Amino acid sequence: MAETILTIDSVSKRFGATQALNNVSFNVEKSEVIGLAGENGSGKSTLIKILCGVHQADSGRVVFMGKAHAPDTPSQAEKAGISVFHQEIPICYNMSVAENVFLGNRMPVKRGMPDKKFMVLETKRLFRELLDEPIDATKLMRNCTVAERQMALLVRALRKSATLVILDEPTTALAPGEVQKLITIIKGLKKKGITFIFISHMMDELIEISDKLTVLRDGKVVGDFLKGGYNRDELAASIAGKTLDADKKRIRKLSDKIAIEVSNYKLDEHAEPINISIRSGEIFGVAGLAGSGRSDIVRSLFGAPPAYDGQVKLYGKDISIKCPQDAIQHSIGYLPEDRKTMGLFYAQDVKFNLGIANLDQWIEKGMVNLGKLKRLSEKFVGMFNIKMAGISSKITSLSGGNQQKILLSRWLAIQPKVLLMNEPTRGVDIGAKQEIKEIIRQMAIEGVTFMIASAEIEELLALSDRILVMNTRASNRILAGEEMTKEKIVEASA
Repeated sequence: MAETILTIDSVSKRFGATQALNNVSFNVEKSEVIGLAGENGSGKSTLIKILCGVHQADSGRVVFMGKAHAPDTPSQAEKAGISVFHQEIPICYNMSVAENVFLGNRMPVKRGMPDKKFMVLETKRLFRELLDEPIDATKLMRNCTVAERQMALLVRALRKSATLVILDEPTTALAPGEVQKLITIIKGLKKKGITFIFISHMMDELIEISDKLTVLRDGKVVGDFLKGGYNRDELAASIAGKTLDADKKRIRKLSDKIAIEVSNYKLDEHAEPINISIRSGEIFGVAGLAGSGRSDIVRSLFGAPPAYDGQVKLYGKDISIKCPQDAIQHSIGYLPEDRKTMGLFYAQDVKFNLGIANLDQWIEKGMVNLGKLKRLSEKFVGMFNIKMAGISSKITSLSGGNQQKILLSRWLAIQPKVLLMNEPTRGVDIGAKQEIKEIIRQMAIEGVTFMIASAEIEELLALSDRILVMNTRASNRILAGEEMTKEKIVEASA
């Protein structure tokens, strides 16, 4: 019989007028992965913060390893055996992998100094025994891949003798191959007796890895699913509270005008030249494996950094893009793949984040015209149903999906001719994904040309009029019409 290690019994939590959790109950068995799903604001984060000692429940009880669990601090939760892997776990980029693994613990000392030799040897041992992975423990974190950083943070959590590890959106910044590697590692750790709560907006990941899946909506448990007993559509409907519109390909007639033309375009000295013409109002997808240049081509057209060689024409005119300022002057916008580090200004409010791409428009006599900026902000907030307390709210107070809508609104505010996008729906819930896709479709109808790079093949198929498939070892290929299938994209990628 399975051993229950965590019982959440009728837990409720209120913040002012907001009922964040309402009588939430479920059990977690030893050595299983519990998926936790729900849109932003469903109560997932509040529940995790109760488990790890950031908040205390108003009512109900939590039992962990047979004892009442109500920690006052995260360190108390860690001592009990619960470790949380947050999206924003602090990383010291100028320190080594080994030093980051020991960060937050009392570092081993030898002759009054950190014992780096011991930390390196111990880190290698932990990677080998826990993850069955080799690691250069002396490597600085800034030189590591995203996957290596994630593994270092996971080892840091496991080193604290965690019995239950809570993974909060651990795959947001990972490429598909890296996601599979992480899933393999989690399955291996399950066999070693580690239990996981896995939180993600990615339904395919949840379905693949979860032994059981609990869905929260408006602070309540609205669905409990056992592995093999449900399908993707049923899960989506439970998360969103409704049956979502089928995300099927829309066939439409395109303009004869060429918006952007790229000739003999090389991302680096040894890359194969790229030649593409994208029509006005077209949604042009870019697919390919990690490292294929899928994201690089979109970034390069924004000048971040510029391409090695090639010519670019915008509506028949030769243009030079050496930096982002050049792109913006030509009415070309760019939505980056990581809004946290490359898109948003987290110390600023909503209206600043929305207006920053065209700040000159709001400056009059050396001062920002707050009235004009306020009117613009309110226009987009209403147009895109952005949920917030107000336009002077800190951007950090918004959910991931609403932050992404603000970032999208920033570029639409400059009335772009071309909008370049890298992973436009990464890290947002299923409802926000649908809304963002509809915004893209509507703006394309109004004449904005889109170039979208994404690792999500289904998303590209649903949005794109044509798809460029990047491949480092073979010719890049453009798919259109009936050729646009998942099988053809995978074949051309590999």
